[in-house]
Amino acid sequence: MATNLAIQPNRRNGIMHDDDRSPATPEITDDMRLGLRLLAKLARLAEQACQSTGISLPQYRLLSELTTGPSRASTMAARLGVSRPTLTSLVNGLEHLGLLARARVPSDRRGIALETTDSGRLAVARAETALAERFGGLASPAHMTEVAGLARHMTHVLAQQSDAPQGKAPEPRVAPAATPKYSAPAPR
Repeated sequence: MATNLAIQPNRRNGIMHDDDRSPATPEITDDMRLGLRLLAKLARLAEQACQSTGISLPQYRLLSELTTGPSRASTMAARLGVSRPTLTSLVNGLEHLGLLARARVPSDRRGIALETTDSGRLAVARAETALAERFGGLASPAHMTEVAGLARHMTHVLAQQSDAPQGKAPEPRVAPAATPKYSAPAPR
C-alpha cells in the first residue's frame, strides 16, 4: 500500500523535521493550530450535549439533515461525508429507536428514502436545546454577531464543498473586509 506523504510525513527518530514536510502539506500556523484544537474541543462538547439527550452527535447530524424532508440514503451518505456502511449502521440504530423511517422511492425499485418520524423531530429539538444551552454561554453577547457571521460563512463554504466534484473542493471565499476580526476579550 502506498503511503501518502501529505498525510504521513517522514519522521526520523519519531520527530518530524522541517525538511520532512511534503510540498503538498499546508503550513500549520499558530492560528490554524489554535483553530484545529478549538474545533476538537467543541466537537467533544457537542457530542456530550447530544448524548445527554439520548442520541449521538452522528445521529443528530443525520436526523437534523432530514428535518427538511426525506432524502435518498446515497445522497445522505455523501452529504454527511460517511460511507454507505456507516450510514446503514446509523439508520439501523435510529430506525430501531423509532426516530427514522425508510420508505421506497416510487421511481426507483431499489431506492430508499430516509425520513424522520415525529419522535425523530422531537429528538432533534431536544438535542438542539441541549446544544444551545451548552454553547450559548461560550461567546459574550458582544461577540454574538461575529459568531453568527462566522457560522453563516462556514455553512456557505461547506455547502459549496459538498456541491463540488469529489476530490476538488472550491477555493474558500474571503470574508468581506467590513467583517470585524474576532479578538479575544482582554483578561480581567
